[in-house]
Amino acid sequence: MELVMLKKSLLIASVALITLAGCGSTPPIQAQEKTIAYQGKVYVFGGQYDEKRKEVELTVNGDPVMKGRFPPYTPTLNLTTNYQDVEVSSHCYFSSVLNRQGGVFGAVAGAIQSSNSQSGDKCDIKVAGETLETLYF
Repeated sequence: MELVMLKKSLLIASVALITLAGCGSTPPIQAQEKTIAYQGKVYVFGGQYDEKRKEVELTVNGDPVMKGRFPPYTPTLNLTTNYQDVEVSSHCYFSSVLNRQGGVFGAVAGAIQSSNSQSGDKCDIKVAGETLETLYF
């Protein structure tokens, strides 16, 4: 009887722990979708940024087509793919990647970003080599 009670208590504690762990995770930051017309076709670009993993995932018409992680101490990421026989690429610049490093490095990175007039988290979207839109996160 005590063994059954112990198992039930462990089960309840496990469920509670899993539930609390799920509540503590930060959801990815979503970019506002942008619609682009190119050669008679309509493309809806979107994306998300997972701060914990420093990973960007970009979508076209809801399909995840580009994904990448920022290298250490690097605020830029370039991604390229073909979508329906059209070259689609992006140049992403995320100031949050460096600013959250903290310490002296974060302060220096912030000063450099300010002097270059670059800040924010964004991806410039190119279709067939032409920059057509920017996604902001």
